[in-house]
Amino acid sequence: MTEQQDWLNGGIRAAKAGDAPLAQQMLAEAIRRNPRSETAWLWLSAVVESNPAKAHCLRRVLAINPHNMTAQKGLAALEASQAIPTPAPASEDLWEGAPPEPESETMVLPAESPTPIAPPSAVETLIADLRPTLDSEVLAQGVDAEEVTVAPPIAPAEPRARRFWQVVVVCLAIVALCLIVALIYVVLNRSSLAQEASVADVAPPVMMIAQATFRPTFTATPTHTQTPIPTATATSTPVPTDTPLPPPTCTATPTNTPAPPAPRRVALVAAAPPATPTPKPRATLPPCAWDPRLDALGVRIEPARVAPGQSHWRLVSASWANEKQSAGKHSIYVEALGADGKRKVDQPVVFQWPSGSLTLLVEDRPPPDWGTNFPMYATLGSYSASVVGAPSDKVVGMGLGTVETPAFTVHTTFYLTFQWVGG
Repeated sequence: MTEQQDWLNGGIRAAKAGDAPLAQQMLAEAIRRNPRSETAWLWLSAVVESNPAKAHCLRRVLAINPHNMTAQKGLAALEASQAIPTPAPASEDLWEGAPPEPESETMVLPAESPTPIAPPSAVETLIADLRPTLDSEVLAQGVDAEEVTVAPPIAPAEPRARRFWQVVVVCLAIVALCLIVALIYVVLNRSSLAQEASVADVAPPVMMIAQATFRPTFTATPTHTQTPIPTATATSTPVPTDTPLPPPTCTATPTNTPAPPAPRRVALVAAAPPATPTPKPRATLPPCAWDPRLDALGVRIEPARVAPGQSHWRLVSASWANEKQSAGKHSIYVEALGADGKRKVDQPVVFQWPSGSLTLLVEDRPPPDWGTNFPMYATLGSYSASVVGAPSDKVVGMGLGTVETPAFTVHTTFYLTFQWVGG
């Protein structure tokens, strides 16, 4: 802080305390050190006693800043109360030691003004009009400031226009913030989709399904029906008996005719029926852990049509993850296990939708990764999954969306586990 600022601050404090002589001395010293101090001249006009001295100080303020409303009002009040003589040019300033100023002329104030003093009420009104304005313009900024300048006046219509533009700026800032948040969301969503780019190249295109569109239905794949084994029926065929020959025709010459042989009798023995094979006991089927939320989504199982004891792929687990649980994922994860409960690597799994299908192989991935996964892009009722190579249970009606928003592509996930049952 400079010495001039110290004198200025001390003069302001003395003026506020009501010590006019001390304020005049300190403000005069501040003006001597900086003749173009607008604040010092303004405060000095409030503590000097004669009206010509007040008018001189206010004119100096206007010479420095022609837009100072406080000086304009004060000078107008003085000129209205009494005639103020126009200052004559002088070579010296009011206070000794003040350097000459090229910008404006100065005058030497007389010790006693020949002009009569205005009534006390007019002077008190002028000081009362000046000091609150000084308090609001100078002291509100702190008396320790390096240099305090009075701001130019604001037109009466300016506050309303300024408030209007402030509201406009705030609205634009809110819109810009919303756009930034939306851009960040799009960037993060694209980064999650890039992880499944290899599968997305062969995946079906996104299906634009309106809310009023009915869900597609799936036709069950016919399975092979076992041909029944014909049962052997025991029948006995009778053996034909020997028919006796007719006696020869008699002739004139008597001859000895042998007696005909006795007929042979063959015993009929019924063939024993073949032994009926004992049926193999049916393998114990593993239980199915079914997520009850799948029923509300319209997801169901089409069981494999097999004969008792026939080997097939059975669904043993089915669960669903909502948007929060999926954490941005939108796939059908499938695991194919052998009869021993271990992963069947290279086992094909088929995913179907109304316009096509895709077969993926179960891969040897480290846990907790699943054997294979298929990305979904259409809503509920669009996809089915089953195991290839033998009769298999099929899960149908899968897709993106929730119970509340079935026609919107809300990111959800399905987890299916099939296991081989049989030999």
